[in-house]
Amino acid sequence: MQDHRTWLDDDPVSHMDPKYLKKTAPIASKMDTQGMSGPADPNYKPTGKEEYIPATVTPRRLHTHQMVKELKIIINEVLDEREGKMDYTSYFDTDKYKHTVLEEEPPYRP
Repeated sequence: MQDHRTWLDDDPVSHMDPKYLKKTAPIASKMDTQGMSGPADPNYKPTGKEEYIPATVTPRRLHTHQMVKELKIIINEVLDEREGKMDYTSYFDTDKYKHTVLEEEPPYRP
């Protein structure tokens, strides 16, 4: 019995080779890609090397600015609580910051 992993002969073959296509598969046609670009300007004359402006990359962050602000607040509150300096209302004590939709949210003062 022939080993199923060695179905190729010693020389490598292309998947386009009709010898290795299945008998039911149609012979693959190749697309001619020459001349597929748009019409070129016959009067165009290259002026030399073009200078390209480097792209500006804006870094992407995992957290939004609001999430970063709240994370900083919670870290500082945990450190203050651990050191016994918690003499203010926690930012996350939402009962103290209730307001109507017509009013602005009360400011947080650590």
